[in-house]
Amino acid sequence: MIDNGVPREVAIENPAIPENLRDFVRDALAIEETVILQPARMLVAETGRGEWLRQIDRSQWYYWPSLRDYLLVTKNWLAPSVRSLDEITNRIVGQLPPPDTEQFDIRGLVLGFVQSGKTSNFTAVIAKAADLGYRLVVVLSGTDNGLRRQTQIRLNRELVGYADDRLGAVNLPPMGRRWHQFTSEELNGDFRPGFANYAALQGSQPVLLVVKKNGPVLRRLHAWLDAAPEDARQVLPVLIIDDEADQASVDTRGTYQAEDDPQDPDYEPPSIINGLIRDLLRKFRRTAYVAYTATPFANILIPHDTVDPTVGNDLYPKDFVVDLPKPDGYFGAEELFGRLDLVSGESVEGLDVVRQVTDEDVLALNQSTLPPSLETAIIDFILAGAARAERGQVELPATMLVHTSSRIAEQRQLAGLASQCFAELRDEWRYQRQHGIRDRLQEHWDLMFRPATRGRLADLDRSFDQIEEHIGPFFESVEVRVVNSSTGEVLDYEREPGLKAIAIGGNRLSRG
Repeated sequence: MIDNGVPREVAIENPAIPENLRDFVRDALAIEETVILQPARMLVAETGRGEWLRQIDRSQWYYWPSLRDYLLVTKNWLAPSVRSLDEITNRIVGQLPPPDTEQFDIRGLVLGFVQSGKTSNFTAVIAKAADLGYRLVVVLSGTDNGLRRQTQIRLNRELVGYADDRLGAVNLPPMGRRWHQFTSEELNGDFRPGFANYAALQGSQPVLLVVKKNGPVLRRLHAWLDAAPEDARQVLPVLIIDDEADQASVDTRGTYQAEDDPQDPDYEPPSIINGLIRDLLRKFRRTAYVAYTATPFANILIPHDTVDPTVGNDLYPKDFVVDLPKPDGYFGAEELFGRLDLVSGESVEGLDVVRQVTDEDVLALNQSTLPPSLETAIIDFILAGAARAERGQVELPATMLVHTSSRIAEQRQLAGLASQCFAELRDEWRYQRQHGIRDRLQEHWDLMFRPATRGRLADLDRSFDQIEEHIGPFFESVEVRVVNSSTGEVLDYEREPGLKAIAIGGNRLSRG
């Protein structure tokens, strides 16, 4: 796109462009906009290790070319974005040894921003590893059934394919290249030995397991592998992807013990999940462990030389650390909250959208009454949903998360209060719009939303009159849900791609 110095919105308002074509022109210009892609930064223990990958003939690869076509054609990724993913994952996969290497034990860490494409990255790493000959892939996916299932569905859609070749997924690979799977898309579809076959470990087709970080599940996997033919385990190239590696994977209990130090009389074994992951790595002679996280501090601060006599070395990323670049157009913590560099004094101002909850509101919550700030937050959610609808995003999901307590009884009680508040607001909009609620919402929109929008994204500024027609339909589409282990409820955007919900819960809302 040629930059002639005229702002995009001014150019689009040119009378030569028919009004009914302006949205099309705006979208076309956004697609053609120049995007500068930053390379990933890396720390490596062994320089030159990735050279072997440059010598590989990729003309017979299947899994990465299929994923690449899926991203370009089905998901409409821009070619530069796919090329960037290709280059970054080349650098990661290059740090893994060739799968026919006699013996290896690789530990790496990939850092990425929250909701910035880490899953796409490790999906591409898995695809390339499978093309190279890694035959067992274990994805450790959080500690929750919903998140495990979400990852399973994503990998099935982008890597594995379906027997019915359904729309929106990669094609089912030809015979001889199909994945063996011993976990499923069911909510309780985690690993169970009854669905597993040892013959798969001895064949040429890759095996994919998506397993949550849960003691009983990992012990079942251990028992199954322990009973597998020893010669199969010794030659099997294994890739273990640890998603959300800061959660459960880090040892929070064990005593520091270096290999050459005398045994500490007060020695404590590592925490359960950490020990089970380390023991999983010890079952094979050819293993590569790649951890993914947005909050790396706990992983980087793992003692690099600690060892346990039973489960071996800890999960310190001894071989490489990759820092993924911030994606173009990414909107995250820095954009919301700002940043202050205490060394240089440089500061970045955040958006004026964060509101502190007062002591009075906390007291109201403790007294089982709805805090005024939560009612305001519900209004914010309704206005934001209407604004997205005005921008043509009616079909996309919209979720408000409310987490005030980890106690199920308190969540249930708050859900009742929130449901009543939401129903009252909706009924006012339905039946008494001119008795105060319209003026209240318009005042809130004009005082809170529009100044923040004008400050950063002026071209998205809209008057209340422009979004008003979308408020009613958004009100009607929203439901209040309690998401916890008692209800068994999950926010499943695969099953309900247009879900609009106020979700009240505890730890289940903190990940993914």
